[in-house]
Amino acid sequence: MATALRQLFEGLAPLSMRRCAVRRSYDSGAVSRYFSGLRVPHWDFVRNLLGDVAEARGAEAPTEETVAMLRALHRAALYAAKGPVHRVRLLEVQLAEADDEAQRAARSARRLEEALDDRERRIRDLALQVRELRAEPSADSGEYARLRAEIRELEEELARVRELHRLAEERCEGLEWRLAEAEVASVEGAPAQGGASGAYVFQVEGKGNVVHVHQGPAPMDEEAAAALSAQIAYGVDGFFNGLLVDERTVVAVVPRSVRRDAMGSFQSVSVGEWTAPATMQHVYEATGLERDGVSLLVLELMAPAPPPASPVRIDRKPPIGSRLLVSARNPYGPYSCLVDLKGRTGGLLRVEGGFDQSLMGAPFFSERGGLAGFQVVVSDDSTVGHLFPASVLDVLEGIALPDC
Repeated sequence: MATALRQLFEGLAPLSMRRCAVRRSYDSGAVSRYFSGLRVPHWDFVRNLLGDVAEARGAEAPTEETVAMLRALHRAALYAAKGPVHRVRLLEVQLAEADDEAQRAARSARRLEEALDDRERRIRDLALQVRELRAEPSADSGEYARLRAEIRELEEELARVRELHRLAEERCEGLEWRLAEAEVASVEGAPAQGGASGAYVFQVEGKGNVVHVHQGPAPMDEEAAAALSAQIAYGVDGFFNGLLVDERTVVAVVPRSVRRDAMGSFQSVSVGEWTAPATMQHVYEATGLERDGVSLLVLELMAPAPPPASPVRIDRKPPIGSRLLVSARNPYGPYSCLVDLKGRTGGLLRVEGGFDQSLMGAPFFSERGGLAGFQVVVSDDSTVGHLFPASVLDVLEGIALPDC
């Protein structure tokens, strides 16, 4: 990131770094640290530098490729940087992106609603014309049938866009909470002093305020969960989800019927934006927990996946009443949600919350940051589900996963 900024700054030569800082009312010391790689700048700094260079070169705006490249470097730098301040900046970037997504979905919904109103008005006018001619509109009427087909397509697309908007708003809400916590942590100094190694402390203080203190292992966050979540494609457009155990191994726990459909037709495994082919290594069967039984699949990746920053750990007994996190992908893109652990039913974990039917096999993580289980059953209304417990991974040969 720093190298790209320095190369970009060369477009302002012979302007000095100090004069560049003065022009934009930046602290010259902060600008120096941005260019040396000691600190990750706000995206506003990068955007302003892009604009200044484009103006100096007589261009109206930087190219889309340049902006996309710098955005990717900026996000990667924030992921790599340590400390609560960079955590806040990363969440700010994610919230801005989620807000943009929500706004785009809202605009698309409005356009679709207007188009739907237009088609419905035209079909009413057409029906009125037919009645005036003392005839009934027939199903094979070209204009009438075409409008009806357009209305059906618009209604389906509108439902899809509204769901995207709802998911984006949920993501914004979750990011706002996390950003508020991160901002407090960056001011108060979240890492515990003199406590257990890696302990997480969150405290709110102030006159007249209630004090809340949570101390324990750092909670699993969306990025850490997403880095361990894999999507396995099979057949023409089928897929289910799994867990990245190490850079060469992915496991998936799915109903036996899903395993039968997928057997012999695996296409690829994706973790984030990375994708590679995979081959089946082992199939383990579990019976007595479901009518059709459950299969544990072990796949070997043909190319090593990016190793996750947080290794897999198992939470064998997440407490009843705690919350579990899933962060994976559904057909429309990244998807995450929290569910409440209500109890155990016949060996499965019983959970309630906003499930997504397409997350079959997705791993769920506990508040202690460990793997709690895999989604195997979801009710028709997507509010109640059952997870196969993480202890199923004990059968893996040559892989010993630590407990939380």
